[in-house]
Amino acid sequence: MSFSVKVNFIDVFKIGDNINFNLEILKILYDQYDRLGEKGATIIKPIVILNTSIAEAILYDFIQNRIKHANRTEIIFSDLTNLFKSKRFDKFEHYITQAEKHDFFDMGDTNFYKVMRILLKKRNRIHIQNDKLEEPMNEQEVFDERSKILSEIVVEKIIDTMAIKYPRREEYHGFVADFELPWNRHFKVKEIIKRPYHNGDPMIWSETKKKWYVINKQGEWLEFDKSEKDIDWRTIE
Repeated sequence: MSFSVKVNFIDVFKIGDNINFNLEILKILYDQYDRLGEKGATIIKPIVILNTSIAEAILYDFIQNRIKHANRTEIIFSDLTNLFKSKRFDKFEHYITQAEKHDFFDMGDTNFYKVMRILLKKRNRIHIQNDKLEEPMNEQEVFDERSKILSEIVVEKIIDTMAIKYPRREEYHGFVADFELPWNRHFKVKEIIKRPYHNGDPMIWSETKKKWYVINKQGEWLEFDKSEKDIDWRTIE
């Protein structure tokens, strides 16, 4: 009961390593959850908290490192990179708000983002005293089977979207071990690959010269002297 996702989207590799460390903890918790039967409900709280924290870490890396402080050769949203530079994002709520505003996950409605906010509130219940008197007061009602499943769905959707829609260039792949998620898949995934083009001709990045080149119909490599926004990223299914 688990599946792996290739990590081709993380900017700061140490964040990816730490996610893998927490996934190892989750694997142990899920093993215990399965063995305990009805008593498995007693360990749903750490499962939900860790799943939600992983979702936050990935959104943090995407917004702070892939968009706000984007590598100039990997600019995803040039308009957002310029916009975000003057903004401060330091809370999970900030990342959810931006993800919803720009619909990074192509949901078409707000339900997915509402679920993220529900999980944010549950994650904040790590503090047993519940000094804000959030309802329900009983933690067994906060951390139930439904919340566990919701946390899995959110993490899975975030990781799948990042891997398919927002991959980094291939030279940045392989530095972080694949993420192994310790539950059965909730979604079927169709791989989508994006390739750069300019005026219908394919492009290639030269890591040696740190430049983009356009390959014309004669097979010649022509130096790309325009802006990143003039690159046409085409989806290949």
